[in-house]
Amino acid sequence: MGVRVTKERIPVVLLTTTHRMEGEVHVIPGGRLLDEINKKIDFLPITNVTVYDLDGETPLDTVDFLAVNKSQIVFLTPSVGY
Repeated sequence: MGVRVTKERIPVVLLTTTHRMEGEVHVIPGGRLLDEINKKIDFLPITNVTVYDLDGETPLDTVDFLAVNKSQIVFLTPSVGY
């Protein structure tokens, strides 16, 4: 059985060229969002994700997990209140 690593959740807003996503990125305790972006993997895992059109307010979908190709990310920031 593998080792379980405890992580902290950072609520984020992420934009691609076609969608806005709100969800959570998990980082090691004391870690930074930038550390997750700089990992040498192509995808950024996000949990508890709500997907919107760029200019829409109505959710297109809500999923427990989404892996976003980092080459498609235009903008990523912690949510207000983090």
